Amino acid sequence: MEAVRLAVGTIIKPHGIKGELNVMMTDRAEADDFAPGACLFIEIEGLDVPFFVGTMRSRGADSLLITLDEITDERQAAELTGKTLYAMVDPAELDDDDELTAGALIGYEVIDQSSGREIGRIADVQELTPGCWYFVIEGTGKLIPAVDEMILDIDPERRQVTMDLPRGLAEL
Repeated sequence: MEAVRLAVGTIIKPHGIKGELNVMMTDRAEADDFAPGACLFIEIEGLDVPFFVGTMRSRGADSLLITLDEITDERQAAELTGKTLYAMVDPAELDDDDELTAGALIGYEVIDQSSGREIGRIADVQELTPGCWYFVIEGTGKLIPAVDEMILDIDPERRQVTMDLPRGLAEL
């Protein structure tokens, strides 16, 4: 089974002048995700770009300072501010909540079962209010509710989410 992306942190801001990054970990992240030598991915211009962790030190319960091998100054670090860090994981290790809250479905195609129509590719997964998750469709900005009752199937091999969308929702 193909590995999927799991959001493990967000780059908050640069720290210092040598490219160190202040990272806020997600609730699904593990310390090993940021260990020196670990490979993390950042989406840049639609591509998952790999970076290797150089150093890591804790800054509290859910905050870290890390260096990435190719990021060597404050300017490069500043360009990554706001970006999400992803680790590649086996989908079998995730439960349903992990897949939605961690954004592991980013890049999957959304298919509406009732119309058979391809709605688009998931560009992001956002929580607009506590417990209320939405898929953001690439290129359109459409928000599709990520509700268990509407999600019929998640196929990691085909990278598709089949949904039963209410009539007219896909056309909004």
